[in-house]
Amino acid sequence: MAFILILSGLIFGLGSMRGWDANSGYTHNTSETSRERFLPEPFIPEPGVKGRYGPEATARWYYWKLPPNEVTVYTRLFVWICYVLHQVLIWIITFLAQYRQVLHGSNDKYTTTIDKFNYIALALNVGFHLLHLLQTQITYDGTAQDTSIATSQASVIMLVIFILLMELKERGILFGWPVVYNTDACSRKLKPDYGPTNLIRRYHGYAFSWAAIYTFWYHPMENTWGHVMGFALTWMIMLQGSLMYTVFHQNKYWRLFVEAFVVIHGTVVAVQTGGPAMLGTSIWPMFTFGFSMVLVLTQIFLLSFWRRIHFVFRFLPFFIYIGVVVYMYSWIPDKNGQTWVRMQEIIRIPLVYYLFLFYVWFLLFVFLKIESKMSNDEVGNNEDGVIKKCAYVTLSVLIYAFFVLISALTQYYDIQLGLIVLMIIFVGIFKTGVCISMMLLKQVFPRYRPDLKISGERFNVSSSQSANDHDSRDSYKTFDEKL
Repeated sequence: MAFILILSGLIFGLGSMRGWDANSGYTHNTSETSRERFLPEPFIPEPGVKGRYGPEATARWYYWKLPPNEVTVYTRLFVWICYVLHQVLIWIITFLAQYRQVLHGSNDKYTTTIDKFNYIALALNVGFHLLHLLQTQITYDGTAQDTSIATSQASVIMLVIFILLMELKERGILFGWPVVYNTDACSRKLKPDYGPTNLIRRYHGYAFSWAAIYTFWYHPMENTWGHVMGFALTWMIMLQGSLMYTVFHQNKYWRLFVEAFVVIHGTVVAVQTGGPAMLGTSIWPMFTFGFSMVLVLTQIFLLSFWRRIHFVFRFLPFFIYIGVVVYMYSWIPDKNGQTWVRMQEIIRIPLVYYLFLFYVWFLLFVFLKIESKMSNDEVGNNEDGVIKKCAYVTLSVLIYAFFVLISALTQYYDIQLGLIVLMIIFVGIFKTGVCISMMLLKQVFPRYRPDLKISGERFNVSSSQSANDHDSRDSYKTFDEKL
């Protein structure tokens, strides 16, 4: 955390030394250097000019990138090589760390010590942050020149929605309910199957690192508060990934802080890039109160103290939230100067979150059911197993390559859709692809019992069964029955 503070100081310091002051496209004509560095926002449509006309052209156009006449093969190649190296190396370290855990039969054990994989992952992330700072000063452009801004936002939303499902056991869906330890009749009926949750908990590291690293290399290290706060968020996600299989990775206060930081970041970016007036151009209320609604309805109930106090207190944060919202929208106007009419915008982000939460759960539930019908408990030929595992890993990587490709094609062909529509489409694509990727990785990392071996190899409990177990007690019961 000290590192990201130092890096933030370097971003601001180097930008200030070079006279950079491009806070927003709205300040393009008053900035000292913006007119020299960037094209203006396409407030006036430019028909025939890629990315600068059509529905919501200003929302789809990313301001902080070189003008087309300054873009070269070198500026593109530099940042893409950095991105690919960063992503692949982190994936390799994550894979090796997880495989080590499986081979030692300790895939669910977290330690108080930092091992070589943690150090390597942390060093890689630090090194690539410094490299990105250098790359920004030399060639400037991030991958925004070649990919859609909607995909950068969608990748982070995808990550947050997966967290909602991953934490389902401990905090439920609304007001900390229903969770795994609820035993009343209503809870037992409404409690979802935790197979999808268990699957995400085991294989989320690959998707989360992709979301963070993809977004990280999308943006240049510009000296604005929006950029710096964004890099702080992606750094914290990468730091969390670097601490894999340590007890700090499980720290609930830290996890909640990282997850909720999007409220701050989203607000800062919306304030910075919004229009100069509140009349419909400044959209920070939608982000501030949209993200905050999910926070008070679901996210804060990750903390254990809520279970030690009376259930009625869980509604208190939401009532406070409603009071703040009512007051704020009593004076926040729309483009016609009318108040109260914009209040409906606060449900947009929560609606996307919860609808996709159920979609992902249902998709994984179906995948696991199909797998359970097709599962084979026999110990196969080891050589064939290696070939199959390599194929599964390759297919999983190709899914993420497809994400980047479709983002590039969207940018190249300048798909004429609004930003929100594009973002929702990409969230759906990313979530579907990640679910398939997790099912593929599940075949590579079966769950082993460390105390049982067959022919020198650890016995493989049916992977579909282990993913569908509701808790660890049932897991061992079903294992003994199967054995």
